[in-house]
Parts: sequence; structure tokens; C-alpha cells
Amino acid sequence: HTHTHTSRSSAIMGDIEEEAFAPTREAVHQVLQSIERYNPGNLALFVEYVADTINKGEYDIQAYLAVLKLFQFNTSLHDLATTRTILLKALTGLPHNHFSLCLALLTEEHHQHPEIARVMQLNTLLETCRFEQFWAEMAGNKDLLNCTVQLDSESGETLPVELVGFHDAIRDFIAYVIEATYDAVPHAVAAKMLGGPSFVEPVAQSHGWQKIADGMYFVAEKESTVTSKDITEKLSLSSLVPMMVASQLS
Repeated sequence: HTHTHTSRSSAIMGDIEEEAFAPTREAVHQVLQSIERYNPGNLALFVEYVADTINKGEYDIQAYLAVLKLFQFNTSLHDLATTRTILLKALTGLPHNHFSLCLALLTEEHHQHPEIARVMQLNTLLETCRFEQFWAEMAGNKDLLNCTVQLDSESGETLPVELVGFHDAIRDFIAYVIEATYDAVPHAVAAKMLGGPSFVEPVAQSHGWQKIADGMYFVAEKESTVTSKDITEKLSLSSLVPMMVASQLS
């Protein structure tokens, strides 16, 4: 259902029903792919859609960047709470560099604002794999995920949003790091990284980790371990020496 804001549709559907429809992904992406993405008149459409993706636990970096870009071009429309919400959502895009892309659209002044700096600190903890500290920070700041977006800069109308699936998305990223780091991980180590022992088993199941011994999980993919073994065998130093000598002589 592609929803258009027209007086005719209001007359037919009634204002209350009109508001029940969030903009669809298709409708928003149609605008994003045109010059209209730079029209500040579309900011409300984008923000409403952004709020919808966040409340549903969905993700759309193009829309998040479009909102920040409009803020960048139209400083009078800039809203700190909306920016903070988008940055928190961008954390769930790790290991992609989405957070950096968002940050690049903000001014140095915004970077230094305490509310933005807090989210930047969370990103640093995640990117440097200080996961225990990340979870401690989350536990000590219960209000961190209390988010709002601004629907209308003139009236100041705001909408509370819930970052559905935030913790799960972060744990998926941490699981990705564990898989890239370990062949087998002890339960106690995984528990510290994932924010508590109760999270290890659900993550292990969703990521296909195998319990191999008491308190140990095999986390590496079979293919990758076989491949790395093959490469090690093929590229022994003794086989490289003649090639290195030959390249010096030629």
C-alpha cells in the first residue's frame, strides 16, 4: 500500500485512519532515489518512516542518512534527539561502517554535545571490542535507549520510539567478532563478551555454535578452518624461497 498525503485521500479515509498508515519502504525509496531526497519538505515523511523501522526492529541506513543530510543542509531543522536516535540505531549496523557515515554528516559542535558523545563512546567500546565495558555502560545508564524523533520542527511535535531488537543486534555483532577470533570459545569468555551467562546458549543456537566439551563452544565455520589449513600447507616458507630468489634474479 503506497500512502500519499493528499486532501482527497484525507476526505475519503478520514484523518484518524490517514495517520494509521506509516509511509511504506517502496514509497520512501522512490523519493530517496530522486532529487526530492534533498527537499526539506520531505523531512517529516522520512522521519515518520525512520521511526516506523525502529519500532519494528527493521533497518534502513539510506533513510537514516537522508534525514541527517537534510539536517546538515537545513540547520534550522536540526533536531538533536532524532540525530541521537539514528546514531543508536546505526550501532546495530556493525560491522558495517554505518555509524561513521552518520557521524560524518554532523558538525564538530554536535560531536561534542554530551548526548552525542555518549553514543560515540558506545561505538568506540564496540569497535575496540571492549564488550564488558559496553554492557556495564548500558547497565549504568538505563535511560540510554529512551529515544524520540521530532516529527515537526515548527510545532516541536515528538514521537517516542522503541529501539526494538537493539541488544540482540549488538550480540549478533559480538558473535561475529567471536567467530572471527576463536575456533573454540570457553563459555565463561563468551558470557563476559555477550553481557551475561544467560545469553550464551541463545546466541550459540542462533549462530550454530557446537558444544564440544564441558563449557566450550566450537564457533569457527567448518569451511573456513579447512581453507585456512590448506593455505598454510601450500604456502610453506621452503616453497616460497625459490620463488623469492627467482624474482631477485629476474
